[in-house]
Amino acid sequence: MTVKECYAHMNGDYEDAAGRLLNDERIIKYLHKFAAGEDYPALLSALEEKRYEDAFRHAHNLKGMSLNLGITALARSGSEVCEALRGGAPAVDIGPMLAVLKEDYEKTMAAISQL
Repeated sequence: MTVKECYAHMNGDYEDAAGRLLNDERIIKYLHKFAAGEDYPALLSALEEKRYEDAFRHAHNLKGMSLNLGITALARSGSEVCEALRGGAPAVDIGPMLAVLKEDYEKTMAAISQL
């Protein structure tokens, strides 16, 4: 799979990533670093344990890394969860947001694994 195809599969913005990272080798390097990150599982763990400040931090990291790498869909769903957690315990049911985040995360990880 090419890097452009990877971005298409994960609903990302290849042009944004290429503009920031300049070449496919660097994009691949940082996508693999992203895939090795622990923010998504740590987010889920923090939510399960009702550690909302930690959950917010992990959601914020996930959103930020996704934005920097042009992983548009994951950045969007990560941002929704992040904002719901801003200030502590969510005031709304974040279950549907987490379902979208999970789908985007799994799609992203599957695409990166094929690079």
